[in-house]
This record gives sequence, structure tokens and C-alpha cells, in this order.
Amino acid sequence: MSQHLVITAIGTDRPGMCNQIVHLVSSAECNILDSRIAIFGSECTLSMHISGISSAITRIESLLPLLGQDNDIITMTKRTTPPPQQNNFYNIEITVEAEDRLGLTEQFTQFFADKSIGLASLSAQTIDKSTSKLSQDQFHISITAKLDSDIDVAMLETEFEHLCEKLLVKGSISFTKNNL
Repeated sequence: MSQHLVITAIGTDRPGMCNQIVHLVSSAECNILDSRIAIFGSECTLSMHISGISSAITRIESLLPLLGQDNDIITMTKRTTPPPQQNNFYNIEITVEAEDRLGLTEQFTQFFADKSIGLASLSAQTIDKSTSKLSQDQFHISITAKLDSDIDVAMLETEFEHLCEKLLVKGSISFTKNNL
């Protein structure tokens, strides 16, 4: 029976850092089901969902901390289960652009939480005003989610537009029908 593990690793960004972890996973004959890499400052973060036989997962749990110690990488693992089968009817993508101010990310994550919509991904970024050549730092956020067929997409779109108007931000929302 296949076991599942989530791996998180953080280390100074350098070529090959993530490959060391991918190599460990591959050499243990585990399958990478999902992964994300992000750079924050000078740090690289890797999150990965893997599966494999019990002994292979145990091997990763044993060897990953040693790999981390040898390469100045902070690692963490947690056993998990496969994601539940969902009958998602729509994929949703939103983007927001605005002058940066405190609380904008929370406003949008709260919007979805209030509707019991789980987020699939979130990327929020502040662009320094010197880079954008504007008078104030800029804020960009991108969110994706999956919606079940019981969600009223027209109502969701209207409520999202009202939130953008209230917060004085430029936002867009799009829905793609999932044909799976």
C-alpha cells in the first residue's frame, strides 16, 4: 500500500539545492505527486508531496534530516493521505493589483474562507516603488481555487467585484469549466 509524505525544505538559494532533495526522493523510488518552489529574499523553499512504499517513505524520513544538516537546509516532513476525490466543476483564477497596503492579502483570503472555498494556490508580492517607478509600492496577488457545482459563480463574481470596489483595487476573476 502506498504511503504519502509532505516534505518542506528551506535553504539559501543556490543551484542544485532542490535537486539534492529530488535526487533523494528518486533514489528511494518514491513518486513526486506535487511540488512547489519559491524564492523569498535569498532563501529557497521547496514543498513536495510524495508517495511510495512504507520502507521508502521511512528511508526519506531518516535520510532527509541528514541531507539537510550536511547542506545547511532546514527540513520538515509530515505523513499525509492522498487528497480526497473531489467533483470540482470549475477552476477559478483571481488576480489583484493595487497600491500596497497592510491587510490586502487577508481581505482576499477571508473572502474565500467566508464562502468555505479552499485555496489551491496563493502568490502575493510587493513590488518596490523604485522598481515600478511609481510613487508607492505595488501589490500583486494571484489565487487559484476549485469550485464545486453548488457554488453560484455569478454571485461569487459579483461579490468579488464588490470587494475590489470597496478596497479600491483592480481585480479580475475567471472561471474555467472542469471537464474531468
